[in-house]
Amino acid sequence: MSVGRWLLLETLAGDLEPTLVAEDAQTKQWTAAARLHRSIGPAPARLVVDAVRRCAAGGDPERVVVGDKHVLAEPVRCAFGGVHGVQIWIGPVDAPVRPRRRVAAWDWDAVTELAHHGPGLEELVFARESAQVRVVRTPPDAFGRMVRFDGRVDYFDMATRLEPGGHWQGEVDMLGDDDCVRRFQMVTRARPEHCRVSALMHAIPELGDDAGTVDPDVAMLRAVAQRSGVGVGIILLSSGIIYEWAADPPPPLDRWAVERPTIDPTDFAALRAACADAARQPGTARRLALRVRFAQGDWIHADAELVTITTAATGHGLLRVWSAGIDGPGDA
Repeated sequence: MSVGRWLLLETLAGDLEPTLVAEDAQTKQWTAAARLHRSIGPAPARLVVDAVRRCAAGGDPERVVVGDKHVLAEPVRCAFGGVHGVQIWIGPVDAPVRPRRRVAAWDWDAVTELAHHGPGLEELVFARESAQVRVVRTPPDAFGRMVRFDGRVDYFDMATRLEPGGHWQGEVDMLGDDDCVRRFQMVTRARPEHCRVSALMHAIPELGDDAGTVDPDVAMLRAVAQRSGVGVGIILLSSGIIYEWAADPPPPLDRWAVERPTIDPTDFAALRAACADAARQPGTARRLALRVRFAQGDWIHADAELVTITTAATGHGLLRVWSAGIDGPGDA
C-alpha cells in the first residue's frame, strides 16, 4: 500500500467482532476485520485489529508506529458513552495523514421509542447550529428529514423484530437545516439485550452526485398530506410507531410533531389492533378515537383514520389525526 487510507469499522454490538464497513468513501458489506490481510497484508491487518479492540474497549484515540507503518485509531462515541465504531488511518510513516472521515453515532430505544444522538451527529447530518442540538429526539425528527431511503422496508423490519444478529446498512439522503441534501452510509445493528438499534452515520459526499433527487413517491405523499388540513403520520403497522409526519398535526395536537405523547392504554390497544387488521386486509379505512396527553398536560381527545399505503406487503400505513369535534377527512 503506497498511500494511506481511512478505514471505518463498526463495533455496534459488543458481543460481535468488529467488521469493516468502509474504506475511505467506498462502502463495504460487513467484512470481517481479520480478512483485511488480503488487502493490506497480514502484519498491518493485525495492527488494525488490535488497535480497534483497544480503542473500542478504552474509548481513547491511539497512535502506533511499527516499522514503516503508521496506525491511528479514533473512536466514534455514542450518546451513552460507548464506542460504536473506530476510524483507522493506516499508511506509511512518511505519508501525510488526510483529514478523517465524518462519522457519528445514534441509538434508538424500542421501549421509549426515542432516538439518542451521539456527539456531533446533529451537526453532521442536519448541519444544525450548536444552540439547536439535542441528544434525545422522536423518530419523526430524524425520518422526516430523509428525502431518500430506498431500504426503509427492510430497515424497519429489522428494527421492529430486534432479533439477535439483525443488521441493515445502505445509503440515505438527509435534508439539513440549511436546505442542502447530503448522502450518508447508514450502518445499523439490532441490540435486543438493550432493546435498541445502534447505528453509524458516515458522510459520503463523493457518492452523492444525485443526492438532490427526492423520492417522487415520498414527495407526492408529503405534498398531498400538507394540503389535507390534518396531521398525517406514516405508521409502522407491526408496532404502531409513527416514524414520520408527512403533515404536522394541527393544534391542539401540534406537539405530537416533536414529542411522543402518552396514548391511553385502551386506545393504544385499539390502534394496534387496527394496525394488525390493516396489515391483513389493506384498502379499508379504519376510524378511531384516541386520548393523548403530552408532558405535564391534560388529556386531549382526537379522532383518527388509518389507511394502508399501497399494499400490506409494505407494512406501512397513514394515520390521519385531528382534534375531536372538528371535521376530518370525508366529514365535510
